[in-house]
Amino acid sequence: MDNHSKTNKKFGSILKASETKTPWHIMRLLSFLASLAVLCLPMFYAGHKNVSLITFAASIHNHGIDLTAILSDRAYLFAVSAILCVVIFGIAEIICSFFSSAKSGYKRDIIAFSVNFGVTVLMSFCSVGFGARVKAGLILTLLIYFIRFILQNAVHKKGVNTYNTVVALIIVGAVIASSCFVYRSPKVTYTPPKNSDCDISAVTFNVAAAFGEKLDGTSSAERCDRFASYMNSIKPDIIGTQEMNSIWLEKLKSTMPDYENYGVKRGGDSEEKNSEMNAVFWNKTKFSAVEKNTIWLSETPEKESKYTYIDKDGNHCEAGCYRICSYVVLLNKQNGKNIIFMNTHLDNASEQAADFGANVVMNKLNELKEKYNNTDCTVLTGDFNETQDGSAYKLVASKLNDCTNRAKKTATYQEWGYRSTGNEPIDFIFTDGKAVDYTVLNDLNNGYVSDHYGVYSGINF
Repeated sequence: MDNHSKTNKKFGSILKASETKTPWHIMRLLSFLASLAVLCLPMFYAGHKNVSLITFAASIHNHGIDLTAILSDRAYLFAVSAILCVVIFGIAEIICSFFSSAKSGYKRDIIAFSVNFGVTVLMSFCSVGFGARVKAGLILTLLIYFIRFILQNAVHKKGVNTYNTVVALIIVGAVIASSCFVYRSPKVTYTPPKNSDCDISAVTFNVAAAFGEKLDGTSSAERCDRFASYMNSIKPDIIGTQEMNSIWLEKLKSTMPDYENYGVKRGGDSEEKNSEMNAVFWNKTKFSAVEKNTIWLSETPEKESKYTYIDKDGNHCEAGCYRICSYVVLLNKQNGKNIIFMNTHLDNASEQAADFGANVVMNKLNELKEKYNNTDCTVLTGDFNETQDGSAYKLVASKLNDCTNRAKKTATYQEWGYRSTGNEPIDFIFTDGKAVDYTVLNDLNNGYVSDHYGVYSGINF
């Protein structure tokens, strides 16, 4: 037997044979007691952030895994890490509990000592990084320390596994409990757009009304209230929405009392209640509706229909779904002039369908301009499902001014914060006036409003 083995045997014997008053025994007890911290402080922090194994797994299942997005939210990252530590260290402790004090005691103690070293480091990080909140966790930790102390002493006296099994069950229960929290995005305050001196302010917002997960705080009902709160806070004159549904629209009549709204179901959806609308809103104290209507982005714009075409290989193709453009001609009560406000959502499945849809929208705009020649300006809002490099975007941008400030542009699609999309917007506001302010509404109030950010612009006629 080499010297290393002799040393190990001697060290193990000292630990096993040590009595209550010896430093080795105190170290051993502390190492076993400290292991419970991993079940308290990290779980306490994760619970405070409402993060769990279930919600983390759900986010990956629903949105895929994107390390860039996860790393960008340090609070979420640490809470997920804490939960994973609970599982890893908990499993290690369970393994340790399978060894009795009479058999493989050295192996058990070394495993436990190694595990608890990591736990201690994590505990220290929690205490330094998160201050007062950890006090409650420390109290809970001390309570479990005491329980573990009693159980461990009983094991040493009787030399049986019964109490270690109880400890293992406590750990299993804690790991299961780590799956019971629900994640909610951190609460922050609004940073409204600057109160620029403009003639009219507009917002475009894909609200994804029919989607969301209750587990990660993005349920439809919650977000409907957030949307109303946000719009009531920044008070735009006109709002163009995409992926609105009848449930939201009806509720927003009462939660956004300063606005009139108009929306028509596009049709062709499997669930009629979730049939998409491109609903438009306008401040009813400033404007009244002269005309409102919806057209389909197809060969027959005046009736419910989907665009179809033959591709270059002779195959019969169609748009991904029914696409529409809702519009309203508003009378400015202050000066008696009209504003043409159009709102659309271009196809995401077919570039040809998106291009055709953009042409339909622009043709309708030309008709309205001829019909209403006494206009202050035109505003077109929409989710284009493509960046500024797209052909549909370029078609519209050749006729109207894009309000996007290229120096301030950022992604407008973020998939509930689980996916990074760089700095390229796909949601736009166009006008034949002049943009004097541009803001991506990427500040949150108690969670995400949508898987898109809204876009705000101040416009002069």
